[in-house]
Amino acid sequence: MPEGLARQCGIAAPALIETLTRFNEAAARGEGPELGKGSTSYQRYLGDAEHRPNPCLRPLEGPFYAVEIYPGDIGTSMEPDITAKGEVRDRQGKVIPGLYACGNGINSIMSDAYPGPGSTLGPALTFGYVVGQSAAV
Repeated sequence: MPEGLARQCGIAAPALIETLTRFNEAAARGEGPELGKGSTSYQRYLGDAEHRPNPCLRPLEGPFYAVEIYPGDIGTSMEPDITAKGEVRDRQGKVIPGLYACGNGINSIMSDAYPGPGSTLGPALTFGYVVGQSAAV
């Protein structure tokens, strides 16, 4: 559970467990005091309307995963184009065997738009997972 994840990430297990416990207790009350999740009508509108008392929060249960994210500059070339499995296509649209891509280096699902900070993290993590699964086959 959290102890194993803490060990793999090189962080103190008691600190992770204490943070998780504190978060879960607040989430059960519908509170997100550290980041204010669900504190605005806009946030609540974007949350899960079926979840109460706060549509933006719920206590967390395992299994737990972690991904190390590094800050950096953003840029996109609108290329390369990829398949649903993350396989890179050449300019003629043919798959290049064994070449995969994800993140800000691919043709963005948001086209030439950038909605705001962090908006590309979800697609990057999702396609990173898909690419890992595809490449492992």
